[in-house]
Amino acid sequence: MFATETPLTSPRIARVAADVEAGRPGAVDALWKEVAESGTPLMEPVGDDASRTLVTFLWRDPGDTENVIVLFCSAPSGDFGDFRMERLPGTDLWYRSFDLPSELRTTYLFSVNDSMVPVTSYAEVLRRLPEYRTDPLNPRDYTLMGNPNEFKVSVLELPNAPRQPWNIPRKGVPKGRSRMHTMDSAILGTRHHVSVHTPPGYRTDGDPYHVFLLFDGWSYHNFAAITTVMENLMYTGRIPPYVLVMHTNEDQDVRARELPCHEPFSEFLNKELMPWVHENYHITSDPGKTVVGGSCFGGLAAAFAAFRAPERFGNVISQSGSYWWPGNHVPDLEDEWLTRRFEEHPKLPLRFSMDIGSLERAIVDYDPMTTHQNMRDVLVEKGYEVDYREYMGGHDMICWRGTLVDRLLSFHPKKASPQPGER
Repeated sequence: MFATETPLTSPRIARVAADVEAGRPGAVDALWKEVAESGTPLMEPVGDDASRTLVTFLWRDPGDTENVIVLFCSAPSGDFGDFRMERLPGTDLWYRSFDLPSELRTTYLFSVNDSMVPVTSYAEVLRRLPEYRTDPLNPRDYTLMGNPNEFKVSVLELPNAPRQPWNIPRKGVPKGRSRMHTMDSAILGTRHHVSVHTPPGYRTDGDPYHVFLLFDGWSYHNFAAITTVMENLMYTGRIPPYVLVMHTNEDQDVRARELPCHEPFSEFLNKELMPWVHENYHITSDPGKTVVGGSCFGGLAAAFAAFRAPERFGNVISQSGSYWWPGNHVPDLEDEWLTRRFEEHPKLPLRFSMDIGSLERAIVDYDPMTTHQNMRDVLVEKGYEVDYREYMGGHDMICWRGTLVDRLLSFHPKKASPQPGER
């Protein structure tokens, strides 16, 4: 986890406090001018330990502030004390310092004048999100979700956060083509948004293309630059040419119903969506060259899709998969339902690439980290090929956008250079 610190551990805040106590005017204004130019939050070293960074979040009271909560990595449940800012006596400055791992990358929000009522469900977390605010002096933010539930989050990247170079467009890299489609499912009775990205030089003859079905495609397209990632990887020869199928549910309520181990959704994939992709695009039928993936409920859905149809999906990417499901969502089902199914079933011809944030914590009454590890352990014990990683961060697309590269590359290990005398 991370260590919270008591007020005034920040050297910069300590200097402001000393100036205020000494009656020197303009101390807070000087700090605010400084951070307006450099951006917030404050980042300071923790002694000589380069592996830690002291991060101080700041808020300036416009005149009606009663409390400020810092929300990052995952929404706190229970006592909000560790996340609550304090007012610097005699000023309108609020702050909170955290001793954090220097490789952390995450997003955060402020809850100003919070009700201080702990959340009791993930649905409640989503309902509250539009009430939260970004950090006004942090120029780095991005928009989450789509209309009508659109809101922004602020980005925090500490000095040693892993680089994410594959998400950046590169000069000279050929571009593929994306086409948007809408599909009305007769099986589900719901509408589905499907964007298909074909690689540069795509042809309808010759060897069929590898295919990657990715859930929550809208988010991966907009926040993970997934088409840029695929183009960069293909251009450098790290992966073969892929047709990328980005699937997005109609809205969040539909997503929460259809993605978690929903048998009719599996039927939709196998009888409607994938047959349509095969009919309209030159893709392989080889499950060994077919990847299905996603994050959160999408990671769970990917594992379930492969469990139900290993003859179609041979490779699973799961980013922070919700293996705790159903929790209290379906009272008649046992917790970690899909893990139990893999445990009971004979081994299938599947490969897995999984990751989860080391700072993911329970939001209400389930533990994402332990249940994720339980799924990994079951798969390994059954003899599955599993690439498993834990990254420094939370349940966050800002992390998944980087680790997705490693998940995909695990299915295409880099070939060793030939040694002298070898061909």
